[in-house]
Amino acid sequence: MFRRLAGMAVALALATGASSAAGQSKPFVDISAADQVAAMGPGVNIIGYDPYWQDGGKGNYKEAHFKAIHDAGFKTIRVVLYTFKHMGPDGRLAPVWLKKLDWVVEMGKKYNLTVILDEHDFDACSKDANICGANLRNVWSQLATRYANEPNSVIFELLNEPHDTLNGAAWNALFPQVLAVVRASNPTRNVIIGPTHWNSRNDLDDLKLPEADRHIIVTFHYYDPFRFTHQGASWAPPEITALRDIPFGTPAEIAQIGKDFDAVKAWSVKHDRPILLGEFGAYDKAAMADRVVWTNAVARAAEAHGFAFAYWQFSSDFIVYDFKKQQWVKPILNALIPNTTANKE
Repeated sequence: MFRRLAGMAVALALATGASSAAGQSKPFVDISAADQVAAMGPGVNIIGYDPYWQDGGKGNYKEAHFKAIHDAGFKTIRVVLYTFKHMGPDGRLAPVWLKKLDWVVEMGKKYNLTVILDEHDFDACSKDANICGANLRNVWSQLATRYANEPNSVIFELLNEPHDTLNGAAWNALFPQVLAVVRASNPTRNVIIGPTHWNSRNDLDDLKLPEADRHIIVTFHYYDPFRFTHQGASWAPPEITALRDIPFGTPAEIAQIGKDFDAVKAWSVKHDRPILLGEFGAYDKAAMADRVVWTNAVARAAEAHGFAFAYWQFSSDFIVYDFKKQQWVKPILNALIPNTTANKE
C-alpha cells in the first residue's frame, strides 16, 4: 500500500524538499503523500490567535520560538490562517499580511519544519457555502501562486473543519473546485483535505476524493471523549461548559482511542491515503495529570497507526508553551515527545 522510501532515499527526498538551517530554499521536488506524512512526525498548531497578524510588533512569536519548536523535537508546524479578514474589497489579500506570512514560512524553512498553511475560516464557511467557495478559490489562487516555488516542505490545507452548510454533498462539490485552483500552479504539491462535521473520522466514508490525484493527505481531528477534552470551555455547548472534574484514564477509555484509530487506519489502507491527525488536545480546565494521560495516549496511538500529528496548540489555550513564562508546559510536551531534550533544560 503506502510506499516507504528507506535509508538514503528518504534522506535525499527530505534534503531536497526542506531548507537548510541557514534558511536557503531548495527547489520543489515531488514527494509522495505517504513519504511526506512519514517525514512530518510530531507537529504543533501555531499562531492562529496571535496579535502578530494585526500588528507584527505586538506579536508573541519570535524566531527563538521556531527554534524552540525544532529543538524540542517537533518536525511540523500547522499555521492557522484566517485569510478572509485580510482580503480587500477587490478580493486581494493585503500585501502587509502576506509579508507577515512570508516570514512565518521562512522561519519554518530555516528550522527544517514542514509548514502546513491551514485555511481556518471554518466558521464563516459554515454559514454560506457559496460565499465560502468564492473566498476559498480567491485565497488559494493567490497563496498557491505565491508559494508555488517553495520546497515540498510547504503543504496547503484547503479548509479546516468544514461543517453545517458544507456537510454532505456540499463539501464534495466545493473542494474539487478549490483543489483545481491549487493544481493550476502546484500540480504535484501535497494538499491536505479532511471530511465534514468538523473533520470527523465518522465522515471519512463520505469524502469523495479524486482517484487520479495521489498527492492528497487526509486529515481528521480527535477530541474524544468530548466531555473530558472540552469541560469548562466557554465556546462549547452549555452542558459541556458547565462540566468540571471529569476524569480520564481508565484502561477502557485508553483502549477506545486505539479502536477509534483502528477504524481510521482501515479506511486509510482501503483507499491508499495517508493520514494526518491535524488537531487533538484537552482543554486547560481538565486536571493536568489526566490531560497528560490522554495526550500521551492519543500521540502514541497516532504513531502506532502511522499517522502524523499536530497538537492543538502551541499557545492561547490547550497550550504546550507558556508565553508569559517563556517556557514549555513540560508535562504536556513530555506527553507529546517523551524523549524531548527540552524537558532536560
